[in-house]
Amino acid sequence: MSKIKLPDTIPIKTFGFNVPCREFVISAQITRDRRMPMVDEFVLRALNVCESVSFSRLMRFFGFSASEMQIVLADLQARSLVSVDTNNVTLHPAAKEMFRTAGDGPPTITSVESFPARVLFDLISQNMVASRGRYNVKNLIALKPIPARMDIAEGFAREAFNTNFHDYLKLRGIKNADLWSLYAIVDVQPGRFSHIQIAGKQELSLGMHPKVETTLLPTEADRPNRLRLLTDAMAQALSVLDDPDPAVSARTEWSRLLASDSIERATTSDGFIDLQEWLRIVGAENNTEVRTFIGHPYLDRNRQALMSILGDIDFTAAIDDDVWSLSWYRPGGSSWGVTEDISQLLADVRAISRRRSINGGVTTTLVVPAGVGDRSARNFDRIFDRGLIARAGRTSSAIEAILISDVCAVVSVLVPLSSSVSVPIGLITVKSTDVQRIRERLRPDDQAPELTSLWNEERTKRPSHLSTSKIDTN
Repeated sequence: MSKIKLPDTIPIKTFGFNVPCREFVISAQITRDRRMPMVDEFVLRALNVCESVSFSRLMRFFGFSASEMQIVLADLQARSLVSVDTNNVTLHPAAKEMFRTAGDGPPTITSVESFPARVLFDLISQNMVASRGRYNVKNLIALKPIPARMDIAEGFAREAFNTNFHDYLKLRGIKNADLWSLYAIVDVQPGRFSHIQIAGKQELSLGMHPKVETTLLPTEADRPNRLRLLTDAMAQALSVLDDPDPAVSARTEWSRLLASDSIERATTSDGFIDLQEWLRIVGAENNTEVRTFIGHPYLDRNRQALMSILGDIDFTAAIDDDVWSLSWYRPGGSSWGVTEDISQLLADVRAISRRRSINGGVTTTLVVPAGVGDRSARNFDRIFDRGLIARAGRTSSAIEAILISDVCAVVSVLVPLSSSVSVPIGLITVKSTDVQRIRERLRPDDQAPELTSLWNEERTKRPSHLSTSKIDTN
């Protein structure tokens, strides 16, 4: 079997920032070009060609009654688009101008509309930024404001909105922004200080030599100079985060968990992993119960693969009640989990649980290696129902695993592709022998001191008749 062809870039990690910002509420008026009603347009088109047409001839041409033609002309005359003299109708000079500016396109009319806007300026570069919500996500990377840039005056906000109006429309996702123009700014009121979330990503590029490329802002290519202070702050905050060491012992532990020698067989003479060869080896086994993935499990592509395989599982024989359990063994290092994609994966699992059972729900547990520390671990107490910290040396810090109700397991390990590039690779498996073996080695039901409770807040409502024997409430 030949090597598997991989895409040019492969997502391996996402991350997010809490960016401090200041809100301004701006009341503005805008002008927008829009196409006029079809009847009005074609009356004007006919007059533009003929210059002057009698009322009766125009009426016959369009097949209108006298009263219908009068209604159309009265509206056009009121908008200073036609002139009616005795029995002749001509195009007004203002309408002629419309045809000159429209060129070969249809004539348009300009309307003035009120336009309320909530504008957010980040407190690092003082640029307008887009927002999906104004809140603080605890597990993301926190950026600190620059003190000298926290005091944004109303005049600054007014001028920035006036100068960068079309940029603001693009941030809002408004299509055909070029058809809109700012007519007037009526009022500017300062709002509250808050945070917005900006997401970035890392992608693996293979080519001749593997490398990891980081994207901090999706729009940074459009405004590189103005956003330099913000991207520099992001890069600095990201640079202090670290990943665990891709040790040989971690790959050995992964092989034991999955009973697979695929990584060893894909290891080159210099100790690096041939990614294409690893995919070929696993693919050659042609096991429909196992799927490969690259990057962290929470990535969109990997999450969809997991949801697909969960959707096909028969849970009825494996779960005593309708509430699923999910134990997530996070790897070490401070760079893991600084993304909203973890919450999305848990939400997707909950959605499948609700669809698959009447009293569906999921209890979620985060298991943290000892080297991470309590404070960093508690950044996830709003996401997971329970948090447990593992005894030192209990699991490898370079392994990430998700165990779902004894019927599905996701296990990855950090492997080196070169001396400077390491990425997680792993398997999603619903093979019963795999899942049982992984559960026996991970031992999610261990008590202290093997697993010590950090927090416990069960958010899943369980019917009173359901057993709680699987839930450790210590």
